Amino acid sequence: MVMEDIDLGDRRVLIDLIYGPQKIDEVVKTPPDSSQPLTTPAATPIPNKETPKKIKAKKTRKDCPFSTVVLIILLAIFAGFLSGYIGYWITREKYEAQLAALRGMTGVRRNTTQIIVEEEPYEEEEPPVGPTVEELRLPDALEPVWYNGTLKMYLPGYVELPEGKNFTTDGNIMIRLAVKKPTDEIVLNAKDLTFPTDVNKVKILTERPASRARRQTMVDSPEMKNSTEDGMANSTREKLKNTTGTSGGIPIDEMEIVEDEPVESPVKRLMLVEGGPKVKKILYNSSLEKVFFTLDSPLEAGTSVVLQLPFNGRIPDNLTGIFFSSYKKVDGDSSLLAVMDCQPASARKLFPSFDEPSFVAPLTLTILHPNGTTARGNAMEITDAEPTSDPLWVKTSLDVARSLPTSSTGFTLTNFDKAQTTTDTGTKIRVYARPEAINLTGYALDTSVKAFEFLQKYLAVPPRSTKLDVFALPELSKEAMCGDGLILVREDRLLYDPQVDSIETKVQVAQTICHEFTKQWFGNVMGDSDLKALWLNEAMAKYMEYICVENIFAGLDKNSLQTVDSMEQALLDDARSSSHPMSIEVVSPSGVTLMSDEITNDKGAALLRMLNAVIGEEKFQRGVQDFLKAHHDHSDNTEKQNLFDAWNNVVLDLKSWDGEKLNVGDFIDKWIKQMGYPVVEIYRIDPHTVELTQRRFKLDHLTPEKAKYRNALYWYKWDVPIFYQLNGKPQDMVWLHEAIRLPLNVSDEILINPDSLGFYRVNYDDEGWAEIARQLELDHTKYSPSARARFISDALALAEAGMLPYETAFAVISYLPKETDYLPWSVAVTALDNFYNRLSDSDLEESANEFVLEKLTPIFKLIDLGSLNFDNGDDFLASTTRRRIAKLYCKLSPDVCNEKLSNQFKKNLLAQCDKNSSIASACSKVPSIGRSMVYCVGVAEGGDKDFKKIHELSRDEVNTAERTRLTEALACSKDPRKLRNLLYESIESEDGAVRKSNVQQLVTAMNDQLVGAEIITDFVLDNWKELTNRFAQDPGNLQAVLGNALDLNSEREIKQFERFLVDHKATTRDLDALKSQLETARNRQHWLKANRNTIKDLLSSNNNEKEL
Repeated sequence: MVMEDIDLGDRRVLIDLIYGPQKIDEVVKTPPDSSQPLTTPAATPIPNKETPKKIKAKKTRKDCPFSTVVLIILLAIFAGFLSGYIGYWITREKYEAQLAALRGMTGVRRNTTQIIVEEEPYEEEEPPVGPTVEELRLPDALEPVWYNGTLKMYLPGYVELPEGKNFTTDGNIMIRLAVKKPTDEIVLNAKDLTFPTDVNKVKILTERPASRARRQTMVDSPEMKNSTEDGMANSTREKLKNTTGTSGGIPIDEMEIVEDEPVESPVKRLMLVEGGPKVKKILYNSSLEKVFFTLDSPLEAGTSVVLQLPFNGRIPDNLTGIFFSSYKKVDGDSSLLAVMDCQPASARKLFPSFDEPSFVAPLTLTILHPNGTTARGNAMEITDAEPTSDPLWVKTSLDVARSLPTSSTGFTLTNFDKAQTTTDTGTKIRVYARPEAINLTGYALDTSVKAFEFLQKYLAVPPRSTKLDVFALPELSKEAMCGDGLILVREDRLLYDPQVDSIETKVQVAQTICHEFTKQWFGNVMGDSDLKALWLNEAMAKYMEYICVENIFAGLDKNSLQTVDSMEQALLDDARSSSHPMSIEVVSPSGVTLMSDEITNDKGAALLRMLNAVIGEEKFQRGVQDFLKAHHDHSDNTEKQNLFDAWNNVVLDLKSWDGEKLNVGDFIDKWIKQMGYPVVEIYRIDPHTVELTQRRFKLDHLTPEKAKYRNALYWYKWDVPIFYQLNGKPQDMVWLHEAIRLPLNVSDEILINPDSLGFYRVNYDDEGWAEIARQLELDHTKYSPSARARFISDALALAEAGMLPYETAFAVISYLPKETDYLPWSVAVTALDNFYNRLSDSDLEESANEFVLEKLTPIFKLIDLGSLNFDNGDDFLASTTRRRIAKLYCKLSPDVCNEKLSNQFKKNLLAQCDKNSSIASACSKVPSIGRSMVYCVGVAEGGDKDFKKIHELSRDEVNTAERTRLTEALACSKDPRKLRNLLYESIESEDGAVRKSNVQQLVTAMNDQLVGAEIITDFVLDNWKELTNRFAQDPGNLQAVLGNALDLNSEREIKQFERFLVDHKATTRDLDALKSQLETARNRQHWLKANRNTIKDLLSSNNNEKEL
């Protein structure tokens, strides 16, 4: 056994390693759980082994070095300490059991229902194909001080362009470089860019020595004061202003970018001239995404030079980096736009740069663009659409964008209209949308002002940017993204029509705005000096999102919203082997991308809420304010306190589990540096005492973690804050480190984590769960809605993981027909849908169907399906839960729903759109919150004519949200031929109903339908090459598509998919979504084998009771 195969969190493995494995015939009466103290094993005599007599050798004297003696002594001390530590744990349980017997106690009871499964042998991760991380990283000999770029954008559709120039760019970039180490090579990131073959067009410029008079005028300039190595590396906006004498940075006055003309000195005070080293060779390596400039002599450490570099690029349609998109106008014509997104590794597609998160520098950008378009970027415009000597072209010069990683760089080139306002503190907020949709931006603009004013008051400092531009884009690879001063949002997350849209859409728009606005304060402040802290960027934005939305919607509870919106999903995702720690070493742009996935967002927000509950809202807020104020007041100093230091400075009287002052960083480290989370187990050990212990909660016992995460830094143990109630009254928080005992009389009732403030699950003992089930059946309102939601979520998850009998879990949810509150129901709907899906391909499907419908029927009867009254005024949670209840009920009992929904489809969609308009968003009279259900049933129950009509409406639709609903409806067809054609359309053409940005929604919807699920997996596997080619430049979107496109329901399908992964190893090895799907499928098959008989008996018993 090698150390990498050992789970260091399992003490039994450690004991076997020391004492040897247990004999087969040896009997252990009660197998201990890995989280409890272990019984000392019976001493086993060491068997005598006959050994041959040793031949007496001639004695020779050997000297033992003093260092060896010291080493032996230290090893002996360590071995003694280790044996004492292990001895404590392996004797603890036996000692406690004997003590309990002497006192007449009830022995500690452990739940023995967990399915103990040996993990399948796993293959170690193979070394990656292609460049290593070290090869991809830039050398550290140079650092950027500032960038100054000019771009000419050849976007067709506005003016006549030169032949061959459509969707291309010409560029010229000037980069001031601080030389940290001697080097004869300049290396920059670049992707899909071309460079001159003539090395003389690439220039190395140096500063011309100034005359005495000129030196006198420059003596007080920041450039002179900061000519040290550190000063150069931390150039700021003010430095560039003083360097150039203007607010525009270092202007390149309408330079013809690729023509070989003499370049005037681009600096007004710093006279730059050619001199020193020259470029003798240019090499572009597409695999490394780098361009190398070899010099004829080395640059000296401590100096600085300016690299001037012309280049050419292109504007593809892949939704990543710089890309073009289009939208349809009401008259049927299309308009084009170009976007530079704000994502890791995107800037290298726009201009050559130091495109790694550790390199920061200010940027000045000038854009030459076709007349009739508007250019916007991170910084405010100095000149906007200024005429040039060519009437077809205009120039927009942007102010200096502050020092940021290139991943924050973004700009747009559109013909959009805008709605704007100015806040009380002078920040300009502008919302841009296509001209036909500008009237739908009013709510977004109003919410933006509210969110901005709330955040500025809560955080007590202004944002860095003096303006915020928010763009509603028809297509985007994510729902939203932002850079400094620029926010890009997909239309369906920003536009709101009060005549059509529901409260659900309204809250989602507010969530998006609050989330992205928060980043304008935090942005890249966290992680400047420690890239492992980048997770805080997304986590803080997600957490503040709920606080901000609660401020906007007075009746919305932030804790309830966060629980159902993100925490429950985080508990599910982080319980799988495919999860990952939140704080990892960031060595490449892909590492930054991993920092912004759902686990990081949702779990990070939950951890911040837990921290808030530990230290209190006042200290939490004060720590955040102090942190931001320190960074705001000292923008040039990145070596300053981190956020955890700020919290430590305000948390002076709070103790940790060991009685010492709480160190916030140490507490959080245990939650972010290892994946997963604990389940807190509570047992009564005598009539007056309960004991709480912890162990890792894991849904999947089959699949091992990635090798690099397997042996967790803290052995999968956490410092757990226990929030609890006694007899309905909140108690002071206590710490759980290893185990803790609390006084509790038999007549008392304890509830752990009833408000979901802690990121963990709770497993009560048998009597505890039985009492909860009895009380829920008797009067469930004794417990708060949040407590009831916690019971449902934990009971069913524990049963799925094999840590709780399904008999107990079913007893807990048996009260659901009496439940009327939407917080517990929001959790229950997800759990019941999951339970049914696990049995849908088995012989228990019919019984499972009846079981779930029995729970849903009373609450479903409160919904008027004929009028689709899902919308419950301003109660967001009630509205969205009513819609989800109706969707699940109609999925299981279509006969009850189809007639009413089909009538809505015919009366309020087909009839209206046939006579009024071909744009569904304009002609449909179906309430928006119910449109997805109505459209789906209409297609499923309709004929060829209905399918064709929806296909046409989807192709012609101008509203992104409505187009998505129509595309998803097409997936509801019961005709396999139509579905396959639709899938082919999704990977072959942009002209049809399915655009690239809609493929994920299409496959998700298809996988949720009976017929669609039968063909989707085979289609993906059979058309793998075409699918990967479609998303070759958009791996994030490909991951999202694959995460929803596979449906493996049998051992045969799993084995087929495993063979596929082996056969296509080169193109699948980096797609974690496939590994996650395989893990889920294996776990589902094992779960069915392990639980089928038990669940069959329970469902039969339930049916019998119903008949009685």
